[in-house]
Amino acid sequence: MDEKLIFISCGQQTEEEKRLGGVVKELVDQTPGFSGYFAEYVQSLDGLASDIFEALGRCSGFVGFLHERGTVQKEGGGFIVRTSVWINQEIAILAYRRFREGTTIPILVFKDQQVQVEGAMTSLIVNAHPIEDAASVSDRIAKWLSSTEFPPPSGVSDADFQSLWTQLSDKAREVIRSLRALGGVNVKESILGGHLADRKGIPRQDAANWVRDARIEFQNTDLVKLVPNIHSGDEMSINPTWQSHIAGALSDQRRSASEAT
Repeated sequence: MDEKLIFISCGQQTEEEKRLGGVVKELVDQTPGFSGYFAEYVQSLDGLASDIFEALGRCSGFVGFLHERGTVQKEGGGFIVRTSVWINQEIAILAYRRFREGTTIPILVFKDQQVQVEGAMTSLIVNAHPIEDAASVSDRIAKWLSSTEFPPPSGVSDADFQSLWTQLSDKAREVIRSLRALGGVNVKESILGGHLADRKGIPRQDAANWVRDARIEFQNTDLVKLVPNIHSGDEMSINPTWQSHIAGALSDQRRSASEAT
């Protein structure tokens, strides 16, 4: 069975905050059927963009900590205590997933007593628990993991995806990487070839050949949809069924290449 990913959003401004995030990740990883994602363990700046967004796009649950991050004066007087900008953005992405996918992602949130819940959190968070000691937090998370119904990682399994992904050549995968960079939907093959040539530093005719040859591989795997267009040139779109799997595979490939250098 595929493990369900739990996204852990925890402050990292202090060693105590980092330790708390690490404790939660260890707890999730040790719970059968789950794996934890904590950005403290992402080592590259690129990871703070691609990896975080990719993890938010495929997670089955979310644990967040609303640490105090300063005060803001309200219009008309008074102050409110706010939390990290990052966690507000992450919650907003999950709100968008609910709207776009029709999928409810279970959320467990702990907050500093002074922090005021705002924005998307007001509609997604039923009840934010106080941040207590690590043992109390871990106990509540363990109970949440055992008693909550989480959506599957995807409508398709990792094994199904890997059986298709391994059929692709390295060049076809590079075509997909450029396709994702250009939005992944209805991208003209001519534009795709130009982007690939610039990114890989190869002649444009060679890039055009890569795209042409990849068409056959895409037809055999259905990871990428081919969209004929007799008026302005054929197009390609990433198959939405495999979108999160493809993002994860390319991210893993990039990390492996970085570690090898």
